[in-house]
Amino acid sequence: MRYHLDTIPVWDACKENSECLVCILEAKAERAYVESFLGGSVMEPATRIEVNDKGFCPHHNKMLFDAKNRLGLALMTHTHTVETIKKLKKLSGKAASDPSSKLLDRLVSRDRNSKKSARDLADWIRKHVTDCIICDRLANSMNRYIYTIIYLWEHEKEFRSALAASKGFCLPHLAMILESAADNLSTSRLDDFFSDIIPVELQNLERLEQELKWFTLKFDYRNQDKPWGNSRDAVQRVLQKLTGKYME
Repeated sequence: MRYHLDTIPVWDACKENSECLVCILEAKAERAYVESFLGGSVMEPATRIEVNDKGFCPHHNKMLFDAKNRLGLALMTHTHTVETIKKLKKLSGKAASDPSSKLLDRLVSRDRNSKKSARDLADWIRKHVTDCIICDRLANSMNRYIYTIIYLWEHEKEFRSALAASKGFCLPHLAMILESAADNLSTSRLDDFFSDIIPVELQNLERLEQELKWFTLKFDYRNQDKPWGNSRDAVQRVLQKLTGKYME
């Protein structure tokens, strides 16, 4: 698979010299998607159809709610709720309010299929509440950005040097980058990429380990008057490196 290149955002993120440039790209893209769904796209028919079908996961529902555009969120959530009711009725055989519902009969009967019916419906509910249009679009964006990183490393010496001088990536994004490199680079180029990236990653993990260690030692009364150095926010940065999520 090939993606169109987004070189400018990748270069901009690289210049920020963070613990993971992909985390920066992901956070910016995620915020942009949240803002777009609370903006003019709320009234676009194609977008509403997609939102009605999928909705948003709990994490992105929280981000949408925190954005404080309650009317836009209410409009989308209302039609998604209507669609959810329709689907649940269809899967249940009849309206849940109908005491003669076939699903309810199956659930309380001793029929051996009743347990399967309950589990099938439970599986659908779990998938329904975790499906998310923002997650899907964000995944596409991240695949495109990661492909761009591989492309820039292969074709621009300046970017290759910038990566070598960077702080590496968080572990989840490193895994995605290595997978993309395996898909898009020849064996010899993949070996070169591996030799470039892994030492940078290990060097910065070791740096963070030392910063975190000093953070803990600062709580010893004997070190109270010694400078923090870069350790004051070491906990947040180490957690980001390990999990790929900003800690505030």
